Amino acid sequence: MTRPRPERPLSARLMVFTVAAAALAGACAAPPPRAPNTGPTPIPLQPGCVAASQSNALCILILGDSLAVGVPIDIYQRWWLQLRHRLEVALPGRVIAVDNWAVAGSQVEVLESAAHDQPAVTTYDLAIVIEGVNDEHRMSAAEWLPRYEAAIATLQAKGLTVIVTAPPPNYENGAFGTRYDPFAAAVRDVAARGRPLLDIAGRWHADGPALAGTYYADVIHQNAAGQDVMAAMAFDVVLESIGADTAARPPASGVEGRAERHR
Repeated sequence: MTRPRPERPLSARLMVFTVAAAALAGACAAPPPRAPNTGPTPIPLQPGCVAASQSNALCILILGDSLAVGVPIDIYQRWWLQLRHRLEVALPGRVIAVDNWAVAGSQVEVLESAAHDQPAVTTYDLAIVIEGVNDEHRMSAAEWLPRYEAAIATLQAKGLTVIVTAPPPNYENGAFGTRYDPFAAAVRDVAARGRPLLDIAGRWHADGPALAGTYYADVIHQNAAGQDVMAAMAFDVVLESIGADTAARPPASGVEGRAERHR
């Protein structure tokens, strides 16, 4: 099986300000997100959540690999920007900030570095971690799991609620492969020890290859349709994690609406 070629590692901190936060800075609308900057791996020292000083802020940090970055689609369609918009609609009394420190092509060392070496990580309320597929070619899921879980535990010890993510299966020739299944299973084990789970693998299998196959841009990355579904799933898990009413969810549209009807 041909392995998808990883992109060059990026220092992908893509800060997004809400309209409310931008207004405090004297602007009338949120500035556009910056393009990722190339940089060393692990990532260089990062600033913290711009809204952290506000009592009504919800600061979310994205960590992981290219699936977390949201490549290869246009930046404005990426799942985590859609997540921010959904949260702004559902939680009008909150200042929502979603920052992305994910690094395309990264492995567990980058997650460990973010957990241990970034003082500003403590300015976030929540982290969503999508990591593991780039480790598959060099270690087993059993070898990877203790390092992954230790990094998650370090983030938790610093005050973050950590949402762990079971990555999607590889998709080739109209069928799901099993290459990343051990890592998805390992993430579920980590979640079973009291952590919220974003189960992309489970959802894709539930939708089946005929429907979920339309979510892929290549054998592992998600296109705009897939990232729409990812955003909707992440939205529900975030609301559950902060104890908000999931009835606040905006109406499903596009492929997410079709997927709900399919189920």
